[in-house]
This record gives sequence, C-alpha cells and structure tokens, in this order.
Amino acid sequence: MKSAFLHGELLEDVYVEQPIGYQNKEKGKVYKLKKALYGLKQAPRAWYSKIESYFCQQKFEKCPHEHTLFVRQETRGKILIVSLYVDDLIYTGNDEIMFEKFKHSMEDKFAMIDLGKMRYFLGVEIKQMDRGIFIH
Repeated sequence: MKSAFLHGELLEDVYVEQPIGYQNKEKGKVYKLKKALYGLKQAPRAWYSKIESYFCQQKFEKCPHEHTLFVRQETRGKILIVSLYVDDLIYTGNDEIMFEKFKHSMEDKFAMIDLGKMRYFLGVEIKQMDRGIFIH
C-alpha cells in the first residue's frame, strides 16, 4: 500500500507548525490537518479504521481473535482471506476471479503496488514451487 497513513481520516482536530519553506508572512500560525500524516500518533489508528471500514463495505468478516485478518465467503465454497500488517497485505483463497476482483477493487480505492507472489513477509522468505511452499 502506497502512503497508507495518508488515507486515514482524523477524528479530532490536529494542528501542526508551519514547515520551513511553507511559512506564511504571519508568524505563529499553525495548519489544521485534514488527514493523518506519518509520524502522528493518531495515524495508525486512522489508517486501520479506514481499511477496516473498506473491508466491511466489501462484505468481509473480521476475525474475532485476530483483528487484522479478514475473510470473505461466497457461494460454492469460494473464500478470500486477507491479512493486514500496517501498510502491507497478503491474500489467499481458492478462486482466481475473487483474487482479480479484490485486487482491482483495492487499486480503485487505494494507491498500491502488486508485488506478485509473496517472496518475503515480515522477514521470512517464502519460495513457492511445484513441490510445495517452503518457508525459510
């Protein structure tokens, strides 16, 4: 996810000093933020609220035991599982059409890059081969 924290909407008023180079002639003025910024203590919560809301709109169910795991089930046993870790997400399931619809829906809503099949996640190397999936 590109610039994930910039998608988060703030629930309270947050003001920042004018950055160097963007100062008005009037000293002592501040800016009121419309959206979250990286480094704000509110940014992770604002981002999570935004992505959680999106998943709920898309008919995903949040796992009651792992709040960053979302599952969508459709007819005939079709399932899509999404795991979110800050601004990275991985997904798996059993239907290629669901994969493509999910990917396009996410690209329409958020700026993101598809890195293809997972090779690394949280410092773990994953090799996907014909014989199976190997984790190093």
